[in-house]
Amino acid sequence: MESSTISFAGYTFDADKGCFTCQHVMDGAPVLLFAHESDGDLQFLCGASGHDFDTQCRWLHASHVLEWQPDLLFLPTVEMGFEAERTRAGAPWSVSPIPDYD
Repeated sequence: MESSTISFAGYTFDADKGCFTCQHVMDGAPVLLFAHESDGDLQFLCGASGHDFDTQCRWLHASHVLEWQPDLLFLPTVEMGFEAERTRAGAPWSVSPIPDYD
């Protein structure tokens, strides 16, 4: 992406905004879970549970994920502390607060 900003999920970010993504998404799986953490971090995940963030997740620019899956540009607004989930690519998103796992 050539712009210095990217807009999705109701926000505009610097084009080099970092995010976490799982190896499954990097290998082509659709993003089924998007999280906008309360600290501003972003996650684009396949929706499977039990990811080991140390071995199965990577930090990269969000613009790369958006290039791979441009339908993510049409995410609904996801406030900080919320997540959007869908059952399959092309399905509607459901937005809810991120569960407290503590």
